Amino acid sequence: MANIRLGEETEVKLSQIPLSYDTISDRIEDMSKDILAQVVADLISSLAKFSLQLDETTDVSNLSQLAVLVRYVKDDVINEDFLFCKPLTTTTKAAEVKKPVDNFFKDNSFSWDMVSAVCSDRVPVTLERRFGFGAVVKANAPLIIVTHCILHRHALATETLSSKPAEVLKIVDCVNYMQSSALRHRIFSELCKEVGSEFEVLLYHSNIWWLSREQVLNRVFAGRVELALFLQEHQHCHADCFKNSEFILILVHLADIFAALNHLNHKMQGSGFNIIEAEENLKAFQKKLPL
Repeated sequence: MANIRLGEETEVKLSQIPLSYDTISDRIEDMSKDILAQVVADLISSLAKFSLQLDETTDVSNLSQLAVLVRYVKDDVINEDFLFCKPLTTTTKAAEVKKPVDNFFKDNSFSWDMVSAVCSDRVPVTLERRFGFGAVVKANAPLIIVTHCILHRHALATETLSSKPAEVLKIVDCVNYMQSSALRHRIFSELCKEVGSEFEVLLYHSNIWWLSREQVLNRVFAGRVELALFLQEHQHCHADCFKNSEFILILVHLADIFAALNHLNHKMQGSGFNIIEAEENLKAFQKKLPL
């Protein structure tokens, strides 16, 4: 239109004007609504029931967010799509977790009879049998299958380690102690440069990113000499741990364990991956353990 009315040169100049944030935001919102409308239409028209995956996590502003994904059948093909994400403004109790799901169902003319299964993450309130999310859902739809995410079971297993490995895992606190301060981070980086270390930084660990333990432990082992010097200079409580040979052996052992678990977890993720393939990978992993 600009080319016809004002000429090609004016059209080029107008095309170079960046869009406003409001315009970009409106376009993203319109695309999001259009995609959601397509997914909702596919769910309603599908002859088979769909399953839900719920994941409750805390964002950087310390606000709990509930993300819900859906798996459904369309044209004899299993599809996976993001359904919605809503903040949990008060508590994360089962009733509060179920409320945004109920509201979404109401807004889109869904019912719990259309759901075949619900899979939850490792949030304790979703796992509690009598008053958890699964129990609340089953109160309305007793035929729904409630499962626990198989990947997060490994995270739960790490919380039941024996005393010595659990103590070694506390070395992660040292990493976070250093990475949480820009000054300490710069000092450690300069120390690594002076001694010619392979790495100049450590990897930050968070309980949300529990799969990162392998990389964190491997990086700690690789830079154990530099980290020990740094902790001694700052009189940290874990400074003497690296003088203990048993501590180092357990550190390497845990790094190997988490590396194997990481490899297994990566194999059990991806679009179209189903519970049958997950069970096969898990059984193969268990048979390899004695080797």
